[in-house]
Amino acid sequence: MPRLVDQALGTPLLWLWGACRRKRPLPAAPRRFGLMMFETIGDTLLAGTLVASLRGAFPGAEIVVFASGGNSAILGLLEGVGTVVLVPLTQPGRALAAIRSTPVDVMIDIGQWPRWYAVMCAASRCRHTIGFATPGQSRHYAYDTAVAHGNDVHEVENFQRLLAPIAGVQPLAPARALKAVGGPPARIAARAPYLVVHPWASGFRFPSREWPLARWRELIVRACGLGVSVLVSGSPGDRPKAAALVADCPTGLPVTSIAGEVSLPELAAVLRGAAAVVAVNTGVMHLAALLEAPLVALHGPTSRRRWGPVGARSIALAPPVPAGCEFLNLGFEYPGGPVDCMERIEVDEVFAALQACLR
Repeated sequence: MPRLVDQALGTPLLWLWGACRRKRPLPAAPRRFGLMMFETIGDTLLAGTLVASLRGAFPGAEIVVFASGGNSAILGLLEGVGTVVLVPLTQPGRALAAIRSTPVDVMIDIGQWPRWYAVMCAASRCRHTIGFATPGQSRHYAYDTAVAHGNDVHEVENFQRLLAPIAGVQPLAPARALKAVGGPPARIAARAPYLVVHPWASGFRFPSREWPLARWRELIVRACGLGVSVLVSGSPGDRPKAAALVADCPTGLPVTSIAGEVSLPELAAVLRGAAAVVAVNTGVMHLAALLEAPLVALHGPTSRRRWGPVGARSIALAPPVPAGCEFLNLGFEYPGGPVDCMERIEVDEVFAALQACLR
């Protein structure tokens, strides 16, 4: 739902709901938890902290995830998800029916700003709702328990705050939710040692979060000189761009595209087996970090403090301070004009970080 429509319709609906409905207490012994996880793949992976933590505190409880078509596939990498309910977000009637199709004891909405998500959470068949009180978004009216969302902490910490109202839950790292990852496909393992590069972003104004392709080309050429082969990853929709990047590299270099050629479990295995990964801030970056792959993560508009990689073997790069970058909090806070933050990251800096990872 477009953000302005979401604001115009969602705000009065949520205010009325809050004014007319009494808040309910948390059930004493919840056995079925619902997680509304409609966000990007990166957000979904970071919110794996909820899955791991609830599974650890309530081993016998069922975890039901209400997901969108855009992120449902990544749930197959998370251990402990019992049921997945697909919610067609752009079709209000069907979306409400899907949310109400499966009753739960406690419903947790991980959405940071969409009021439409808060409306659906309020209308769900549950005994208690938990969600974010995000400044300026009027979402807190929807929930039985509203938790402060901070713009000064990493999003993993915000997600873990959603667990605070539930007694006995010890927050666990999102990596604890990942299923065991096997080895990469034989055709890829044969190219080891290999570097994975992921140049593509997605979502609102995604070109502002991508590094110039000429610099990717230069980095690839220099990386091949270190004795590694290079794999260009991406989604099926990224195939033409990935093929063009490979074709632009000098003939004879060990560079190939795997964009759209591997499943998500296979991609996880490829990342886990990589000598290093270089990626812009996107879901693949977060997956590589959670898998503890040696990672160089490139940030421009996206704040490292809010959305940086959480892996112990990660190096997060951004333009020098003060550069007027790293301003994104919820994802839509762009200025009116063009954004050139990614262009300010030099190849020399990325190559030096890559060498450090390879060492």
